[in-house]
Amino acid sequence: MRIENHQLITDTTAIDLPRLSIPATVHVWTVPTEYRSDGLFIAVQRPGEPEEVPACDPAQCAKAMTETLPPHPDAVLAEAKAAKKRQIEADRDAQCEQPVSALGRAWDADKRSQELLATAVTLAQAGAPLPPVWRDCHNNDMPVTGIAELLAISGAIAAQTQAAYATSWMRKAAVDAATTLEEVEAA
Repeated sequence: MRIENHQLITDTTAIDLPRLSIPATVHVWTVPTEYRSDGLFIAVQRPGEPEEVPACDPAQCAKAMTETLPPHPDAVLAEAKAAKKRQIEADRDAQCEQPVSALGRAWDADKRSQELLATAVTLAQAGAPLPPVWRDCHNNDMPVTGIAELLAISGAIAAQTQAAYATSWMRKAAVDAATTLEEVEAA
């Protein structure tokens, strides 16, 4: 019995083993065929997990093999891709909230600032009075003389958000197309 190409090879068969992104330990027990038709109990133990043992009469079982199962290249690549996409999303979200430039000033674009601006625009469009001032990211007040000023700030935030999403879509497409860990990391 041996492990080869992520299969347990016996005298009579090849049994596929899990494709894991981390090394694991394979424990193989011979057991009565009434318990398992092929006479084998196979347990794959991940690091930090307890070892599984057959639930049949211990006197009728014997450990036949314990061997390390190396990480499967496809699983390692899939895990790297998933982690890279999470990083890309975090990068995108951080970029969306960077200050923006409009009307010769820098403006906060975090979630709270976006909510306040959207509320002010909605109310002004509904006929409510404009706020007398809007504060930039340096805490300097700008007099608001028309809704166009608020829309300019909102437009700058929208453009920044669109650019951040477009970049993330491009990077995620590169991750999806990657066939090596180096290509994933470069995306």
